[in-house]
Amino acid sequence: MDMSTSTDSPARYPVDLHVHTNASDGTDAPAELVAKAKAAGMLAVGITDHDSVSGVPEALEAGRRLGVQVVAGVELSLANDPAHGAVEMHLLGYFIDPDHPALKATIQRMMAARVEQKLAIVRNLQKLGFDVPEEEVLALAGQGVPGRMHIAQVVMRRNPGRIPGPEVLFREYISEGGKAYVERSYQLSLEEGIRVIREAGGMPVLAHPGAYTSVPDIEGFIRSAVALGLAGLEGPYPYDRNRPFCGKGDMLDAMIGRFTALAESLGLAVTGGSDYHGARKNIALGEQGLTAQAFECLLAVREALAERK
Repeated sequence: MDMSTSTDSPARYPVDLHVHTNASDGTDAPAELVAKAKAAGMLAVGITDHDSVSGVPEALEAGRRLGVQVVAGVELSLANDPAHGAVEMHLLGYFIDPDHPALKATIQRMMAARVEQKLAIVRNLQKLGFDVPEEEVLALAGQGVPGRMHIAQVVMRRNPGRIPGPEVLFREYISEGGKAYVERSYQLSLEEGIRVIREAGGMPVLAHPGAYTSVPDIEGFIRSAVALGLAGLEGPYPYDRNRPFCGKGDMLDAMIGRFTALAESLGLAVTGGSDYHGARKNIALGEQGLTAQAFECLLAVREALAERK
């Protein structure tokens, strides 16, 4: 059964604060995703598209209509810093104003750099002999920004048998250090990301902290980020489904517990979510996330942070 589209049973968690729509690399339209949350008996979802807030207004309207709380969010891609092991880090922003001028300007600059980067990767793949038309990659992205997943779909469809699977394509060609990889002309620093989320009235949260295995001292990194204004850590997250290199079973439970405890010791908010992408990943909406009680705690932390301003 396709977990991404099933709505005939209740979600495992009533609150999922890490979901993607077709405003980035998900497959569900924002209103469609909220309708699925309603059908699954969920209380709230956080719309966290990659470097985009264009799906938030539609999701908010659907939430008001259907009685599902929609948390306006975003997932910002941060600048790579290989010398310190900080590669492909993401910063979540929650309770943002999607129309805030500084946030919109930052995202516009990031989106332009993303498009430029992805088309450069496509051209490099073409030079390496792959059949990968730019227009097909752009068409897959629709109104959103083209991503490496869109590139991979076109490559795998048009070049059967050349690459064993998309994971090989990512590792050897289109990820950091790959044969076709190109860095973005503009990348957002952690400090800039935290600042712009706060300026937009939001709560900056480090996404899936257990995934950054190349950072020698992740707890020290987090403490430094707190000094810059980081307000939370993502706790519950399906690492075994999205980032299997992090481990499985009891190891993952211990890691999630470690970061949850660290957040609490630092007075940070704890968020959680599935990283749902619709049909693009076999992960159900609400497969990971927060209980209703944990969500209430998050809202209380948000209020406390707002009072400190």
